[in-house]
Amino acid sequence: MKLLNWNTEWATPRSPRRAEILRRIGEHDPEVICLTETHDEVLARDGHSISSKPDYGYPIKPHRRKVMLWSREPWKQVDDVGAESMPPGRFVSGVTQTSLGEVTVVGVCIPWHASRTEKRRGCERKMAWADHAQYLAGLTEYLEQATAERLIVTGDFNQVIGAGSRAPRELRSALETAFSHGLTIITSALTFQGRKAIDHIALSDDLDFKSLGVISNVDGDRKLSDHFGVFADIAERRTR
Repeated sequence: MKLLNWNTEWATPRSPRRAEILRRIGEHDPEVICLTETHDEVLARDGHSISSKPDYGYPIKPHRRKVMLWSREPWKQVDDVGAESMPPGRFVSGVTQTSLGEVTVVGVCIPWHASRTEKRRGCERKMAWADHAQYLAGLTEYLEQATAERLIVTGDFNQVIGAGSRAPRELRSALETAFSHGLTIITSALTFQGRKAIDHIALSDDLDFKSLGVISNVDGDRKLSDHFGVFADIAERRTR
């Protein structure tokens, strides 16, 4: 099963970047796509999409979604809340049919360190890393209760894993704790142009990957996004 994950930095259907973003996505022929910081109509392709709620703690802009999941097949058991304690509008999950059979996919957009730190009308002002910490606590609660079979968690984690992380030590530990319940982050070592990935894919213990790589965000003298993407060809883990 081919899965692709990319933060497209709010590319819209009319964005000059869109055609090349779609071309690079299409090269991988994914069965499941996770886009973060996206527009709910940017894909405009056959298939089925589910999205997080439009309210993510900032003034609502039509069609913007912090996280969206796309699949060739319909979704069921859709959840756009996760844990009630999580900051809003940054979570969506569902079950879809793939070449592996049914899989549960959780799409996340963990808040960056400066989430809601600026004073804006109608928005609660937060300290640096506060939304990030609150989200990880809620995600830990959610994943503790989630099924351990054919589970994929993907999206923008807003943390480098391991060496090079600038997150406070307690939040590096909190991320490890959140994924300590039978999940492995398979993208932790991926790099592009000297930068380590912060967009990640995590798999339950019954899944493995046949191939793994990055999607360049560079197109000549322009950037398609401020993030590079990641992809994986996922298979069932063979038991010995």
